[in-house]
Amino acid sequence: MPPDHRANYLPTGPGMSSVVAAPDRVYPVQAGPIQENVEEVTEPAKNSSKYSIRDEIFNMITSAKNYERPQEGGNATVVEVNMRVLAIFSIDVRTMDYYVDALLRQSWSARSLAWAEKPKYKNFTENIVSPRLKEHLWLPDLFFRNGKDGYLHKLTLPNYLIRVSPTGDVLYSQKITMRFSCQMHLQNFPMDKQRCDMNIGSYGYTVSELKFVWRAENPLELASNLQLSEFETPKTFDLEDCSANYSTSTGQYACLLATFLLERQLGSYLATTYVPNILIIMVSWLSFWVNVDSAPARVPLGLLSLLGILTQAISVSSTLPRVSYIKAIDIWMIFSIIFVIGVLVEYAVALTVLRRKQGETWHEDVRMIVHEELTRWCAVCQQQQLSQLQNSQGLSRGQLEFCEEMEQLLTSQLIDDNKEKSKPRRPPGLVESEIDRQVYDAEAFSTRGCCALQYIGNFNHQQSRHHLPNPIIRLVVG
Repeated sequence: MPPDHRANYLPTGPGMSSVVAAPDRVYPVQAGPIQENVEEVTEPAKNSSKYSIRDEIFNMITSAKNYERPQEGGNATVVEVNMRVLAIFSIDVRTMDYYVDALLRQSWSARSLAWAEKPKYKNFTENIVSPRLKEHLWLPDLFFRNGKDGYLHKLTLPNYLIRVSPTGDVLYSQKITMRFSCQMHLQNFPMDKQRCDMNIGSYGYTVSELKFVWRAENPLELASNLQLSEFETPKTFDLEDCSANYSTSTGQYACLLATFLLERQLGSYLATTYVPNILIIMVSWLSFWVNVDSAPARVPLGLLSLLGILTQAISVSSTLPRVSYIKAIDIWMIFSIIFVIGVLVEYAVALTVLRRKQGETWHEDVRMIVHEELTRWCAVCQQQQLSQLQNSQGLSRGQLEFCEEMEQLLTSQLIDDNKEKSKPRRPPGLVESEIDRQVYDAEAFSTRGCCALQYIGNFNHQQSRHHLPNPIIRLVVG
């Protein structure tokens, strides 16, 4: 071997380092530091064994086929459902729906994901929790049949949890807000009670493949501070497994039903509808205390009350759906409108009666005036005739007695007429009709006038009391 390629070995001892000569380079070899580096690498490896086991279990879980549902012996996969209702809000009568803010939890068993029975991992008893598991695990296709829309909360991160236990039990929890439809019956509105439900089912798996069941312990929880704006807070709820009654043309599917009994609070409607409505009707009744001939006061009062009732009825109707049946609030509003319109009708009737009464009073006044004037005219004519007869020739004793009786009769008739005028008038609307009264008055006035003229013209030819015609006496007496 050439001398250039020979390695020279130097003696070594304690604390001395050996040098190995290479053809091109010389590398020093130190024994002590090499042993210390081996010890430093071995200790972190022992501490990281736990994390390496977690990684191995996580890799084992994520390597599972997420398109295969867990099953044992070909049986259906059973998924337990549990919900915690955090809030019920925006209950809309017009669109017949309501919102629910809840935590939806599903749990099932997947033995293929268990590691507790494997000797290598049996000492690892912690749960595997990671949001990345959602992309690698099979998840139930749960949906809400009566759900209109909804969303999953994403602040500050997507609000869902997937947890796998050592025995292979999987928990899938989500925070969701859903809008559910609720078929409301409004015959008794606003004193009604509504039953609103949440219908849970599987969209693609039939009951032979996937079953949903309520969890045995606390299947549905209501938040202790749950409050509703328009309804009483539901104290109880009904849970039902409706899988036996739900089937379509594509098969029979799982079905879970949670029903809430919502009782409407009447306090807000008393303050905004009933009390103002009653006050408006009472204001319209004030026209009964206004003089009937005061049209500028009574007509605006009734019209403004009617306008207020109609405005209130339109406001209430705008917040309700257009259903085919009549509601309790509709009956209330209809009778309120009838009451206010009745006030206007009463005013029209009262005004008509007043005009009729005034017409009857006018006819009676005319009759009394004519009767009084005719009586005075007869008395004046009689006095003139008597004075002429006394001046021309003396009267017999019988004629003087007749004249005195006629004077007393006319005087008493004037006194009776004055008493008749001072008497209270009878109310209108008696049995006889207006036409009969007018014909009777015209006939009475014409007959009495003609008789009076006949009496005056024939007075000179009367010679004694016994020749006095009875019709004239009846005329003067009236």
